[in-house]
Amino acid sequence: MATQQLASTAAGDRLNQWFSQWFSDLPRILPGLLLCVTLAGVSYAIAAWPALNEVVPLSALTVGILLGVVIRLCVPMPATIEPGIRWTLYYLLRAGIILLGFRLVLQDMLSVGFGGLALVLLAVASTITLSVVIGRALKLPDTLSVLVGCGTGICGASAVVAVDGVIKGREQDVTCAIAMVTVFGTIAMFAYPAIANAIGLSEPVYAAWAGSSIHEVAQAVAAGFAFDQHAGIDASLYKLSRVAMLAPVCAVLAVWWRRRAGADEQADGGKTGSPFPMFVLLFVLMVIVNSFVPMSETVHKTLTTADSALLAAAMVAMGLQTRLVSVARLGWKPLFLGAVVAVWISGLALGGGLLLAG
Repeated sequence: MATQQLASTAAGDRLNQWFSQWFSDLPRILPGLLLCVTLAGVSYAIAAWPALNEVVPLSALTVGILLGVVIRLCVPMPATIEPGIRWTLYYLLRAGIILLGFRLVLQDMLSVGFGGLALVLLAVASTITLSVVIGRALKLPDTLSVLVGCGTGICGASAVVAVDGVIKGREQDVTCAIAMVTVFGTIAMFAYPAIANAIGLSEPVYAAWAGSSIHEVAQAVAAGFAFDQHAGIDASLYKLSRVAMLAPVCAVLAVWWRRRAGADEQADGGKTGSPFPMFVLLFVLMVIVNSFVPMSETVHKTLTTADSALLAAAMVAMGLQTRLVSVARLGWKPLFLGAVVAVWISGLALGGGLLLAG
């Protein structure tokens, strides 16, 4: 009993210290935080603009990072906002990934069947592996290759930033990977319905193809409903099954990265890499809660809305920290890598969809 009381007291003390530190840092981080939140609101307004949606439907996350990049490029940033931008990118990003779990329900994932889950697993694993192999052949850093592979294979920008929490890539790697998944995901979103109509794909095949291969959740859902209502629902289920791969992929990458870093640092007498990030474990917990704990529609809507807002603010912060010169120095190789893995997962998903339907 005494041990439990001591542990509880210690945890309370740590929490009090955290809040005290946060309040003392608030004046320093508030300018950058307010800028990111304000621009996130602007991103939502732009993403919801009907004229834009008719031409190129974009999520608030994609608009947020683009807006941040443009502002960083065109407007001198005062030093007073930098601490808040860094705080937003670190804390709000992790909070957004945690709340992303409220968009997933384990029962929905199982509804695609054993064959559908096998297709999703193969698509995710093979795309990430192929990205690393090709990236090394192109002499690109593993951080960039892993981020491109995960963004393509799992769920676009959200996967990129979540995996970056494990492997700690460079800012230009993260921005470049998000650019790749945005470009090729948008192309797929428009191309898939046209191709499906041209070759006469059935609804089950198309849903498996779109849901198992298009990059962003919003892109996959939009492409699904562009075919028909039922395809939109089924494509969403395949896509959410891929999103659920985020946690196991992060776990595998954490082990690989720790061993990789340990091998490098052992030669230098250093320590092994950082542990598995807690926010990914909390993401898994939220998926379990959302799957088995009843909650009102109002509460659920509030949580998912908060998730979108947090991630949009984090994307703005990422854009504001991006230097386009660093991204441009990467050259044509990331574009080639993004194209190859996009074609790979598309072909694999189409073949898998035909096999499942047959």
